[in-house]
Amino acid sequence: MTEPTEPRPTARDDDASKSRHRRMFAGLLGTLKQSKTKNDNEKDVMAKRKSIEEAVVGKNEEISRELREAQFKAFVEKRDVDEKIKFDLDMKYKETEKAFIEVQYEEWKNLISAGGILTTTEPMLVYTLNTHTPETQAKAQTSAARLEHWKTQQLERIENAINTIIRRREETAAWREKARTQGEENGEDVDVELEDHEELTLEGLEDEDTTMIGGEE
Repeated sequence: MTEPTEPRPTARDDDASKSRHRRMFAGLLGTLKQSKTKNDNEKDVMAKRKSIEEAVVGKNEEISRELREAQFKAFVEKRDVDEKIKFDLDMKYKETEKAFIEVQYEEWKNLISAGGILTTTEPMLVYTLNTHTPETQAKAQTSAARLEHWKTQQLERIENAINTIIRRREETAAWREKARTQGEENGEDVDVELEDHEELTLEGLEDEDTTMIGGEE
């Protein structure tokens, strides 16, 4: 008995199979294209987001830098104004003190010329006597020389104090300029190294300016 044979595919079946394969391939290509497009879109979004974040960070850093610079500039301007005021006051005080010494000298000189005696202890004063003894007469005669010595000491003391005020102001300016140059070269804020040099005022004048008006060293 002859076994039945399978029907041989016809041309129509081949066309249907090919069409089905083409549709499957086209679908796969479409899926791959969609996946690639999605990935590309995600990359674009991430790139834009990164660019925005970098721009924001850069802007924040720029704003922070500008704010620091503005604050530092305001601090320097205020400090310079305050120090100029203090410098002028220090100079005015010494000039006033010098004028007082001159007035005091002329007053005592007139009293000594009339026979007054300059005391040898503080506070220095000139006292007058109605009558003189040989001892008081000798003191009166030496008073004029001691008065001249006192005036010379006082004027030298004041002049040294004025020179110290001016010198320290110039030293401070030079120190700040040096720190400013170093800071700019290193890309840092200027004046950062002035902490130990900021107090160059009259605090050190006590050792140089210990003689009181009307007294002797």
